[in-house]
Amino acid sequence: MWKQLMTGAVLPIAAAGLYMWKEAFRNEVKETVVTDDRFPEKAPLALFFISDIHRRLVHPSIISAVKGRADAVIIGGDLCEGGVKRERIRENIKRLSSIAPVYFVPGNNDYEAGIEQLTAMLARWQVTVLKNSWAVLADDVYLLGTDDLSEGKSDKAALFHNVPVSAFKIIASHNPAFVRIIEPEDQVAVLLSGHTHGGQIRLGPWGMYEKGRWKNAGGIHMLVSNGYGTTGLPLRLGARAETHLITICRPGQTT
Repeated sequence: MWKQLMTGAVLPIAAAGLYMWKEAFRNEVKETVVTDDRFPEKAPLALFFISDIHRRLVHPSIISAVKGRADAVIIGGDLCEGGVKRERIRENIKRLSSIAPVYFVPGNNDYEAGIEQLTAMLARWQVTVLKNSWAVLADDVYLLGTDDLSEGKSDKAALFHNVPVSAFKIIASHNPAFVRIIEPEDQVAVLLSGHTHGGQIRLGPWGMYEKGRWKNAGGIHMLVSNGYGTTGLPLRLGARAETHLITICRPGQTT
């Protein structure tokens, strides 16, 4: 009798664990079209955004799904964490660099892993590291990358320094809380973030953090991604792993 009870309890637990493991290792590219009449009258801009890779190896299916379709790749922080082998980090950088020019903003776990060594590794693959700085993606389209907020390294004044007020501004910030210090006069159009893993393990609508999603934050098209990897146990529930192909264009433009 006791053995039957134990078996009856173990099997559902094992099945739940397997399901959560599969959710953590999904390879999904979510495609979103962001329309905004502030976007310059030019061809649509396609961005591949991936955050919170941590210990995962980016799957070839992700690369093949976006290769030839993205104009730029944005790594939204936590490319790695402490204990990840350098060979794996290098392979992830190599794979992502095969898609399009790569831009990187640091996350808290990148600092824990050793930001100096990581920055040197990124430089060898011509990855642009944005730490409270910016890059021009197209005429009048600027990508602003923050240093990590939770490490106390974000500097808004440096981030916006010499950026034209009228430019179409896309901010990449590992920590979504950066949105709280953006003012309407900053005229930010898009904010891309991760960090929270969507709560990673949720019980229905409840989780430590909100589930990843797009939302309107005071006129800003804001993405908080569930991210690609996990922290702690490689398990997810109700916040499956995801990456993003984002096309930005004017209303009525053909994508």
